[in-house]
Amino acid sequence: MSLLRFYFNKLTGKRSVFNFTLLGETVRLGIAAPREIRRAKEIGTETELVELMRRTVTSGDTIFDIGANIGLISLLLAKHDNGLDSTVHCFEPEPRNFKQLNQNIEHNELIGRLHAHQLALGATDGEVELHIRGTEGEGRHSIATSKGATDAITVKLQTMAAFSEQHNVRPDIIKIDVEGAEGQVLAGMEPLIALGAPTHIFLEIHPKGEGEFMPDGTTTIESWLTERGYTLSWKNKRGSGEHCHFTLTTTTREYMDTPA
Repeated sequence: MSLLRFYFNKLTGKRSVFNFTLLGETVRLGIAAPREIRRAKEIGTETELVELMRRTVTSGDTIFDIGANIGLISLLLAKHDNGLDSTVHCFEPEPRNFKQLNQNIEHNELIGRLHAHQLALGATDGEVELHIRGTEGEGRHSIATSKGATDAITVKLQTMAAFSEQHNVRPDIIKIDVEGAEGQVLAGMEPLIALGAPTHIFLEIHPKGEGEFMPDGTTTIESWLTERGYTLSWKNKRGSGEHCHFTLTTTTREYMDTPA
């Protein structure tokens, strides 16, 4: 029915905004292309990740959703009972996704609790080129490997630590899904770990890009986080990648809070 309504609206020049029941929550989404209907319904493939994140969120938490896409996971966290007092910062550099993300925040009346940033987080501050692939409504992208590629756009790049300092905000929970640049994002949060480490880090490790490695190409993401006091508490295969949950240990937090 949603697909038929979408095509009817397209023919008559109307915007398509549909209600979906996703993992127990009613979510209102603006739909720009048929693929987005499938994308919404396919959130069920990430049930285990989303349920674990929702159990982890506590009242008043600040969440960074890095690689937010059109905002599905952010919406599901903010609407859940555990996340009703949470604040979510959604990072999405791809213009089409970012437009949909902003609209979905508005459709769900979450302005003020969900904050959208058209920004890529990485290991340095500056700019980065993204390959844009797919038709309208897909919004797929990856870090460009060659400068000046014809299908690339230039987007703002900032470290997580610089963003946190600029906006005077520190995350309690981080979700990272950035198509193979996970290590770059983590490298940019190094100063945050010293100042007040996030308690939970959820990430999808993609086989493309740098895969399971940090920017040096030799240190694995898991060993880098372990050295900084995190423990791998959950791992789940997803397609060719892996969902992982790293938890900051109590002993490490106490060590960080101890004056030098």
